[in-house]
Amino acid sequence: KAKHFTPRIGLSVSLDKNTAIYAVYDEAFTPQSGLLRSGGTPDPITGTNHEIGIKKDWFEGKWNTTLSAYRILKQNELTGDPKNKAGETFSIVVGEKRAQGIEFDLRGEITAGLRLIANYAYTDGKVTKVAEGVTSIVVGEIVPGFAKHTSNAWLTYTLQNGLLKGTGISGGFTYLAGRATGTYDGSNANKNLPNYFKLDGGLFWENKAIKVTANAFNILDKYLFSGAYYTDYWNAPDYTQAAYSWQAEAPRNYRLSIGYKF
Repeated sequence: KAKHFTPRIGLSVSLDKNTAIYAVYDEAFTPQSGLLRSGGTPDPITGTNHEIGIKKDWFEGKWNTTLSAYRILKQNELTGDPKNKAGETFSIVVGEKRAQGIEFDLRGEITAGLRLIANYAYTDGKVTKVAEGVTSIVVGEIVPGFAKHTSNAWLTYTLQNGLLKGTGISGGFTYLAGRATGTYDGSNANKNLPNYFKLDGGLFWENKAIKVTANAFNILDKYLFSGAYYTDYWNAPDYTQAAYSWQAEAPRNYRLSIGYKF
C-alpha cells in the first residue's frame, strides 16, 4: 500500500483584456509492477512537470495563440534486466528521464465558416540519471518514443446559409520528424524512424440536434508505422540486445458516425 500527495498548482495573470501569462506545476505518482532480481518491490514512478506560457487573443477574439515551454522529469521507470538469461523476465530501474521543449498553438476564423487549428511542438528527450548496475542505457542517451518535431493542422469549412446550411468539409495533416528509436548503429548514431506524414479529411452535416460525419484516414494510403521501446531482450539464449518493435498503422480507411444531442 502506498500513499503520496501529488500537488497540482496553477497561476494565471491577465496583463490586459487580450493577454494572459500562466504557470503550472504538478507531480505524478504511479504504482508499477515488475519482478526485481533482488525480490523487492519496485518503487512507484514519480515525476514533476513545470510549464509556463502566454495566451493572447487577436482581432476581437477571432484568433487566439498560446506559446508555452515545459520540462518533465520522470523517475523509477523499469526496463528489462540485461543480465536476464533465457526465460527470465527480471526488470531493473532506469533512473531518470527528462523531456523538455516548446509548443505553439494557433486557432481562429479565416472567413465566415472557415476555421483553422494548427500546432507545432519541439521536444528534447534525454536520459539524465542511470541507476546503479544499468549498462543498457547511458546518461545523455535519447529517450525512445519521442518525435523531436511534431506539427499538425486542421481546416474546416461550414456553409452558413441556404438549404445546405450546416454542411461542411474538413481536412488536415500530422507530421512527425526526428523519431528516435533508442537503438544505435555501428557509428553510435541513433537510428531514427522515417519522417511521418498523414493526411485525413471528412464531410459532415449538422443541425441543432444531429451531426453526421464521414471521415477518410490516411488518404494518401502511405505505409506508416510507429515504434515502441520493448523492455525485454532478444538474441536467445544470451538475451544481450535490447529489442525495438515497429507497428504498422492502418492503410486508407473510412468511418461513418452519427451523433445526437439530447
